[in-house]
Amino acid sequence: MISQLPLRLLRGYVGCSIVVFIAVQTLKHFGVASPKWVFSHLNDFIVLPLVATLGLHAVWFLKRDTTIRLSIVTILSLVLLFSIVFEYYLPQQSHRYTADILDVVAYSLGGVVFYLLQKFK
Repeated sequence: MISQLPLRLLRGYVGCSIVVFIAVQTLKHFGVASPKWVFSHLNDFIVLPLVATLGLHAVWFLKRDTTIRLSIVTILSLVLLFSIVFEYYLPQQSHRYTADILDVVAYSLGGVVFYLLQKFK
């Protein structure tokens, strides 16, 4: 089934993103020093393509049509949702979260990456 799914480049990117996420979490767990952007913004960059890919696969499953692609409006909605929840709402509710405009930029760039990768045949 998985070999019949389209968008191999997107699936490869998602697989690499999962490996990078696990590596970042491992570095963080063991206290390995890394550049600030690795712990602060890298996961924000890769989360949106992961979530959007899961959503796309859910749509494919429900509609039984693998030619469907997420529209730019849907991707922008995801960026807006993540930005509001993680950069506005949660920082007001918990000291664990901090509002950072660069995280919004990372979500946006992740959305652009997803949009472009789903366009490739």
